Formats: sequence, structure tokens, C-alpha cells
Amino acid sequence: MNCPNCNKEYFDRNQKVCEYCGSDLIIASKPVSENKIQPKSKFDSFIEDIGLKNLYNKIKKNLREL
Repeated sequence: MNCPNCNKEYFDRNQKVCEYCGSDLIIASKPVSENKIQPKSKFDSFIEDIGLKNLYNKIKKNLREL
């Protein structure tokens, strides 16, 4: 199982705190059926296909910091 915060793998199912980042692991113990994967939007698929995903994310990050 992986930590939802830092994505490091841990093996003890009873572990409640991540040994790497210290975040709570109680949320991560949900059954797989509850963790629904969101489908990609048409816009996300488009910018990935033309190779602008990284540039778009950098611009979006810089705009948030303003």
C-alpha cells in the first residue's frame, strides 16, 4: 500500500502514520472500489497529445503564486 501524501510504500496494514512524511494513513485504508479514477477531460487529452502539458502546468502554477 502507498501513502496518499508522499506515495512511499508501506507494508504494515495497521500502520496509522507514514514513517517518511508523517501523514495519516487512515484515509488510505479505503477499499479500492471507493477510490474512483476521474476520466481525463478533452482539454487534458488535447494538451497531452500536442506535448504542452508541462508548459500548461508551469503557467498555471505561476498564476496561482501571483
